[in-house]
Amino acid sequence: MPKETVGYREATAPDQEDSRFATVENSPIREVDPVECGYELDGEIAVVTLRRPSRYNAVTLSMARELTEAIRRAGVEARAAVITGEGRAFCAGADLIELTSQVGEAGDLQAILHSHFHPLIEALWESEVPTLAAINGPTAGAGMGIALCCDLRVMDPGSYFMSAFIHLGLTPDSGAAWMLGRMVGLGRAMEIVMSGRKVPAGEALEIGLAGKVSASGQALSEAMAWANQLCDGPTSAYAAGRRLLYETTALGFAEGLAAEAVSQGRLGESALFGEGVAAFKEKRKPDFRSL
Repeated sequence: MPKETVGYREATAPDQEDSRFATVENSPIREVDPVECGYELDGEIAVVTLRRPSRYNAVTLSMARELTEAIRRAGVEARAAVITGEGRAFCAGADLIELTSQVGEAGDLQAILHSHFHPLIEALWESEVPTLAAINGPTAGAGMGIALCCDLRVMDPGSYFMSAFIHLGLTPDSGAAWMLGRMVGLGRAMEIVMSGRKVPAGEALEIGLAGKVSASGQALSEAMAWANQLCDGPTSAYAAGRRLLYETTALGFAEGLAAEAVSQGRLGESALFGEGVAAFKEKRKPDFRSL
């Protein structure tokens, strides 16, 4: 494998876990002392930073747990969450050294996905606030899955996506397979997965993998500005809209219409809708922050 490709970088193994596959799936939200995943509140925005810059922020099992807790915490404390990477990369994927040291039996890789990576992706999908990925550099493997499972993506012009799984003889995980085809279409997704090539920021914007491409070095600033705009909006409706979009992609036309009606019915009984209608009638900007 070409060592210069960030998606293939090897990361040092962390200290051994007390339990290899201790799950975070149903754990309560905890106050954490993050080591590999920073968390801070900037006004109403939670900024979550992957902090293994010397290893291109490759995800260890402990980092996966920290990131899951940070996303859950943001859903309680903030009105939006921005995820980014420290240093030159967003995320190079899973830590291959740790992963291969843990996978001693045929079922171990599947167990790790269930115990650590699936709770992380589910936390993004179930977040009560909008999530944005500020993609400051290379984003490969599971890192690509994490970014695609955020609601919105801002990419630095020098950054790229890379579905590097094929180079390891694997298929996409961490939500990448589910999201990629829905975002860009089956044919284009097939080419990206089977080639394992880099998808640069400009192409990602063109095909729908990114919402914006920032000026050089400004991905985080652009994502924060976007998140700040979202903070003025109806947070609960953002979350409901995400759920509706995910659900209807797997439904037929009639079922999709029914799901839309159910979602609208629920929100139509909420204070958000009442404020939106009142603001429309009074010709003013709605105040969703107080609700």
